[in-house]
Order: sequence, then C-alpha cells, then structure tokens
Amino acid sequence: MNNKDGFTSAFLFRILVAGAVLLLAACSEPARELPVNTRLGGDFTLTDHNGERFSLSSLNGEVVILFFGYTHCPDICPAVLARVSQVYRNLKEQREADRVQPVFVTFDPERDTAEHLREYLPWFKADIIGLTGDVPAIQKVAEQYGVVFIKEEGDSGDADFSHSDYIYLLDQQGRVRKLYPADFNIDEVVADVKTLL
Repeated sequence: MNNKDGFTSAFLFRILVAGAVLLLAACSEPARELPVNTRLGGDFTLTDHNGERFSLSSLNGEVVILFFGYTHCPDICPAVLARVSQVYRNLKEQREADRVQPVFVTFDPERDTAEHLREYLPWFKADIIGLTGDVPAIQKVAEQYGVVFIKEEGDSGDADFSHSDYIYLLDQQGRVRKLYPADFNIDEVVADVKTLL
C-alpha cells in the first residue's frame, strides 16, 4: 500500500470514528425540556359533560391536551378534535395514554349543553372531557388562556364564532408548556407529551 492509500484509509477511519462519536452523543442527549409559560393558564371550574362541577386541578398528575371550540363549528373544531383524538390513540397504542387527558372547552354553552357534549364527544374515541358553563365563566377561562372568540349571528339565526384555535399542552402540575396551531404535527405532540410523563 502506498502512502497515498494509507493516508486516505486513515482519513476515512477518522471520519467514521468522529461520525460515530457525534451519533452516540446525539443519542445520549436528553430531550430538550419544554419551557413553562407563566403568562397563560391557571385552574378553573366549569361543568363537565356529565353535568358535574369539574376543576382542572382534579387532573393534577396527568398531562392535559386542552382546546377550545364549539361542536357546531363547520370546519376547524371537528378537524382539531380528530387530530387530538389521533394523538391520544397513538399514545394508547404505545401504552402511554394512562396519564393523558384531552379536555374540550366550548364557548357555545347555549347549544353545547352537558347532554349534547356527552352525545357528541364519544364519536372521536379519545375519552375527551367536555366542559361547558355560563358565558361569564367561559369568558374568564378563555381570558386565562388567551383565547379569543367572537359570536356572530348567521342569516338563519344560528350563531357562528370567529375564534383563535390554539391547542395547549399542560404538564402534570397544570402548567402550560407548549401551544400548537390547529394543523399541528401529530407526531410532534406525541413526542412532547412523552417528555412530560
């Protein structure tokens, strides 16, 4: 073997070793911790889909996927419900859903009664807790989480809402750790939930 071949082999060997070291370092690096959002969130009490008083703090010890909407929404809300449900089902398949709870808060209490939520939410097969209440109580919760919703009367007399559509990931202490847009990446949320379990 000439010197040139020896140099090339040694160079390639060093590249392979450096690559392996970097790969091992990357694999052993812990997942980046999600920051705590101190400007949004907090405990609240509303009425659940069984007609019982329900406080968010009763879920301490569980990771919560919290989202706001209304069941008569023509597009965004059902799509978000379906995506949150897929996150939950993925976690369930991986045996990671025992301490994860999706929670849906309506801002249309006139139509989204406890009874209606109880009939509607099981279609999504994700053990979603539905919450309703009177308008002032819902407005207060919305303000805590920076949710904006505006009621608009339609021509037919039915109300529609213009609204923000963020999804909130809460840790086991009920603190907001991350917000996602309505078209969030399902695998990203699954991975983020796992960092909090």
